Amino acid sequence: MAEMTSRERVLEAIEHREPDRVPVDFGNRCWTIVNAPPYGYKALCEYLDILDYAEPKIVYLMNIVVNVDERILRKFNADIRNLGSGGLGVESLSDGTLRDLDNHGIIYKPAGPYFSVPDTLSPLRDAISEKDIEEYPFWSDYRNPVYFEGKEEEARHLHEHTDYAISTWVPNIFHRYAFVRGFNNFMMDMRINVSFFRALANKILETSKTFVKEFLGRVGKYIDIVCMGDDMGTQSQPFMSVDDFRKYVKPYWAELIREIKKYTEAKILLHCCGSIYPLIDDIIEVGFDVLNPIQPLAYQMEPERLKRDFGDRISFLGGIDIQRLLPFGTPEDVKEGVRRVIDILGPGGGYILAPSHNIEPDTPPENIVAMYNAAREFGTYPVKG
Repeated sequence: MAEMTSRERVLEAIEHREPDRVPVDFGNRCWTIVNAPPYGYKALCEYLDILDYAEPKIVYLMNIVVNVDERILRKFNADIRNLGSGGLGVESLSDGTLRDLDNHGIIYKPAGPYFSVPDTLSPLRDAISEKDIEEYPFWSDYRNPVYFEGKEEEARHLHEHTDYAISTWVPNIFHRYAFVRGFNNFMMDMRINVSFFRALANKILETSKTFVKEFLGRVGKYIDIVCMGDDMGTQSQPFMSVDDFRKYVKPYWAELIREIKKYTEAKILLHCCGSIYPLIDDIIEVGFDVLNPIQPLAYQMEPERLKRDFGDRISFLGGIDIQRLLPFGTPEDVKEGVRRVIDILGPGGGYILAPSHNIEPDTPPENIVAMYNAAREFGTYPVKG
C-alpha cells in the first residue's frame, strides 16, 4: 500500500478501514505530558537532546503541556495537530488559588504538581435558585473575540500547508457543572433538586453552544476531529446508573453534538475516563465517532472486550496504559504492551495509538520513546491480529 498522508491515515482508521499503518498521536490535550519532576516534559526534551525548546504552555488543573516541541511530534510520527482557542487565562487570588476566567470562574487550588478543584471552593456551591445562576458574575462570554481572533487563518494554514489531521476542543458540560457547583452537589442535584439541575445544566450547555457557534463557525470547515471531555467513570464503575445517565446526561450531549454538526463535518471524539462500559452503547447512539482514553486497567475496559463488543461501531484513541506499564515497566515491557494493543485494536482499522491519558511525571522518557518506536515497528498493516 502506498504511504498515506497523516490526514488520510487518521480518517481512514476512524472509518473502520485499514490505512497503511496505525495512526498515532501525542501532545494533544488529554494525551500529552505533565510538566513536573522527577521526569515530565523537561526530561523528555533532554533525553531527546532538544535543549532549546520553547517555554511550556500549561493547561492548569492537570499541569499539562500543550505546545509540545514539533521535533518531538515528528520523531514520534504524530498524525494529528491540535488547534487551540484563545482565552483570558487565570486570575491569581490573594489566598494562592486561581480563578479560571475561561471556564466560568472555576477556582483551582495548588496540589503538588497539579491543581485541585475542591467542592468547598466551588463558586456556586451555595446557590439555591435560578436567580443565583443568572446573577453569577463569572460566566465566560465566548462571544469575546479573544477566543477566536486569528484562528480561522491558523486553521486554514494547517489544512492547506500541512497534511496532518486537525483537531480542536469544545467546552464540556458536566465537568464544568461539577467544578462550578461541586461534585457532591452535581450528584445530589439530579435527585433532590431537579429543576435547579436542569437550569444550571442548560446554562452551561448554552455557553458551550455559543463557543461552538463562534469558534467552529469560523474554523469548522478545516477541522477533522472535534473533541469534548466529560468523564463519567471511576476506576471500577460509572458515576451513575445507565438510567440516570440517559435521563440527566445523554440529552445534553446530544444537543451539543447537534450544534457541532451545524458548523463542521468533522468526526466527534469523546474523552471519557474510567469504567464506562455500560454507557458505551449510548455514547455511540448519541453520535460520537471516537472514544478516548481507553483506560485498560479500569473495570471492563480491556481492549479485547471493547474491540469485540463495539469495534465495528466506534473507533478508539489511546489504550496504552499510563497507570502501570509506562511508569513502571521496562522499555521491553512497553514494547510488548504496545504490540499487544495494536494486535487487538488494530485489525480492521478503528484505532489511533496514544497513551491512555496524560503521561505522568513518574514515567521515564525512555519508556515514552519505546512506546512510539514500537508503534512504528508493529503498526504497519496488515497487523498480526
